[in-house]
Amino acid sequence: MNKVQVSLFVIVLFTSNLSHVDAQIASTINYDSLRTELERMYDEDQEIRRILVDSIGLDSPEAGKYIQQMANIDMRNRNKIESILNKYGWLEKSKVGTKASEAIFYTVQHTNLEFVERYFSQFKKLAERGEANPRQCAMMEDRILMWKGKKQIYGTQASTTLRPDKKLAIWPIENPSEVNALRMRAGFDTTVEQNAKRLNAVYDPKEKLPEMKN
Repeated sequence: MNKVQVSLFVIVLFTSNLSHVDAQIASTINYDSLRTELERMYDEDQEIRRILVDSIGLDSPEAGKYIQQMANIDMRNRNKIESILNKYGWLEKSKVGTKASEAIFYTVQHTNLEFVERYFSQFKKLAERGEANPRQCAMMEDRILMWKGKKQIYGTQASTTLRPDKKLAIWPIENPSEVNALRMRAGFDTTVEQNAKRLNAVYDPKEKLPEMKN
């Protein structure tokens, strides 16, 4: 065996050993336990929002108490999901199930720009492989762009900061003429116009970005 053959053999052996180690690590992950924890987080995240929006109403004098409860739940879930993501990465849907997979999305989505950006690339790679929800990935990408004061891609985000009367309006879109085709490719079954109606929001394809404050 010459030097080149020896080098190739060592590389193949090293890569094979790495794959074996990765497989061993994966086999030690308790996905059932993670699924249970994530599904509990999903229920907490969604239930407080259901109560606040559907039962209490954002305009209710009681809303403040529930908004505080929601903030406490969001912070508690953020700490839990940060620990999970730092240890295991963004988990594949096939490993933990749809509900638990969506729990990761909702928990991360309800944090802030720095936190979302930290993990978004992992989420996007999984969505491209069918291991995460592509519609939710599109929503998160739009939210990142909105938070950064840029135009969104899919028309999923709305804001009350665009109009003097604080009327909810769809955040400006980069390519309004292409947005519905892009939404279809991402898996949405509604147009941006239908989404605006669902949100009871104004939609203007010529909407301008708000002036950034110094």
